[in-house]
Parts: sequence; C-alpha cells; structure tokens
Amino acid sequence: MNRLLKAFSQKFVLLVSITQNDPELARIALENGADAVKVHLNCAHFASGTDFGSWEAEKENIAKVAEVVKPYIPLGIVTGAEVVPPAEDLPEIRRFGFDFWDLFAHHIPPEYLKWEEMAHMSAVGPDWTPEFVKDLVSLGVNVIESSIIPRTMYRTRLTAADLCLYKRLVRSAGVPVIVPTQKKVRPDEVRFLQEVGVKGLAIGAVVTDLGKVHLGERVAAFRRAIDDIYG
Repeated sequence: MNRLLKAFSQKFVLLVSITQNDPELARIALENGADAVKVHLNCAHFASGTDFGSWEAEKENIAKVAEVVKPYIPLGIVTGAEVVPPAEDLPEIRRFGFDFWDLFAHHIPPEYLKWEEMAHMSAVGPDWTPEFVKDLVSLGVNVIESSIIPRTMYRTRLTAADLCLYKRLVRSAGVPVIVPTQKKVRPDEVRFLQEVGVKGLAIGAVVTDLGKVHLGERVAAFRRAIDDIYG
C-alpha cells in the first residue's frame, strides 16, 4: 500500500510543507514529528513568498531532502502551477521515488492520474463544488487538499464558518481530506478539524514562519496536539 495512503488509514496526518527545498528544514520537520514532507518546483508559493525553480535547478537539493526523509516518512512533490516540468523531465521524476504528488486540480496534467507509483493529492480552491470533488475522485484522486480559503483571508483565525466548509468538503469527497494552514490554525484547534472529519493538517509558512528558527517548536506543538487527541 502507498505509504501516504497507509498513514491516512492509521492516523491524523501531520504533513509539513517546507518553505525551501532544504534538507535541514526536512530534518527539523522529521525530528519534531512530521508524518510526511513535501517539496516544490516551478512555482511562486503565495504563503511563503518563495520562488521554486525547475526540476533541473532543484533536484540536487531535493535529493538531499529525500536522503533525510524517505527512510522514515513519505515524501511528496508539488511539480508546479501554471508551469509544470516538460515531458523530458517526467521519467526521472517518476523514478525518483516520491510517494505522492500534490497539485491544484486546474494544474494537473491528465497523464499524472495514471502514475500508479505515487498517490494523487489534488487541491481544490474556493470555487469548488461537491460535484467537482466527486468527479476528481472518480478520475483517480486519492486525497483532497482543502485549499478553499480566499487569499484575502489568509493568516486570519479559524472560524466556525471554516469548519462548516471543511465538513461539507469531507462529506462530498469520500476520500481523506487534508487542510493546509491558509488560516492561522492553532495546535489546540486541531481537535475541531478532527471532529468535522478532516484526516490531516498540512502546515506551512502561515504557522511555521520562514526558515529554521521556529520550525521545530511549531511542528512539535502540532505533534503534541495530535497525539493528545489520539493517545
């Protein structure tokens, strides 16, 4: 069974989206309780303000991240946004050993849906509908990332309205739903996500800040909160 999907079947997953493809950030995430880590290519990451380059530019650093992470927990890749790797890079990316890819639905090349060696995680935005999510799952998406918060609301506090939207998405998806920290979710609020059926939390720059200074303590705080729920 795919390692990421196995993790979702066993526990509430803490995924860390590192703000640079840096093995030291990956090590800190791992040592403080991450269940999975993801790296990025070909995009300007809105929450962190970080620009990620091509596969050719990033693969050396990603290989170092993999050395740290893959013996222990799943490693995933965001291959891009409007720009994704050219066809000549895809065989190497597929052979690399990523456990999953993660892309917004409107950026997923159809051929990615046939990559049986990786789990398929699709983010949906504020314009999602239940029918759209169900159709994504019917195409082979295994995990839905609930990126449904408008950018104007990033870094604001979690509300009951957000929980209702997440609950509706969980009800529609029928597969694990993971919530990224677009909102400034606190560790003590993880229990509310769990109560509405969310199966994981993807933490990134909004709650970890950039670089290494606070990453360890913040990953550890979410790890403790999750462990307090599940024992």
